[in-house]
Amino acid sequence: GVSKEKLPSIWKALDTPSGYAYAKALRTVKTCVGNNWCRFGTQDSMGFGIELEKELERAWTPAKLKLAVSGCPRNCAEASIKDIGIVGVEGGWEIYCGGNGGVRLRGAELLCTTQTTEEATEIIKAYVQLYREEARYGERTSTWTERTGLNQIKLKILEDEEGKKALVARLDEYLATLRGDPWKILSGDQEGKPSKTGVGFESLNIEEEGVSL
Repeated sequence: GVSKEKLPSIWKALDTPSGYAYAKALRTVKTCVGNNWCRFGTQDSMGFGIELEKELERAWTPAKLKLAVSGCPRNCAEASIKDIGIVGVEGGWEIYCGGNGGVRLRGAELLCTTQTTEEATEIIKAYVQLYREEARYGERTSTWTERTGLNQIKLKILEDEEGKKALVARLDEYLATLRGDPWKILSGDQEGKPSKTGVGFESLNIEEEGVSL
C-alpha cells in the first residue's frame, strides 16, 4: 500500500485528480453498461452518468447524494433506491427522486419523463439546487421529499419555468467556484480555494416534537 503522506507526490507525478471522499457531497454515479453493451439497453446510461458526474462533482449537499442511471426498465443500476434515479425508456428518460437504500428503505418516486438528455440534466440540476437550499443539514432527499411533498417539488421544478432556470443558474454559479482539485490547490500547484464542508449552510437551532435538531 501507499502511505497517505506520499499521495500528494504521487498525484503530482501522475498529474491525476486526487478524487474525493468527502461526506456530504455527490458520490460516484452508478450506471449499467447501457445500450452500447447490452442488448436490452434503450439509452446510453454510461455516457449520461459520466456527464452528470462532471456537472455535479464537488458540490456540497445537506447530506450524501447518490445517483444512478439505468439504460432500460430492468434497472440494473438500482436507480429506484437512489436520491436521484434515471431510467432509460424508449424515446427518453424517467427521472425518479427521494429514494433510499439500506435500513430505511424508500422507493424513489417518479418526478417526470423527458425526451432528451439535456432536458433531464436541467431538471436534475434544479432538483439538486432546491434540495441544497431547502433541506436541513444532514437530511437525505428521502426525508426531505417526504417532509416537503413531491407535489410541492414538482411545482417549483416542473411548473415554474423561470424558477427552474433560476435554480440551475444558482447551482452553476456555485459549481464554477469549485473546479480546482483540492490537493493541487493546497500544495500550491493550482490557483483556487478548496471547498469546505457546510458551504452555504447556516447553523440553526430547531426543535421539533421536543427533539433538538
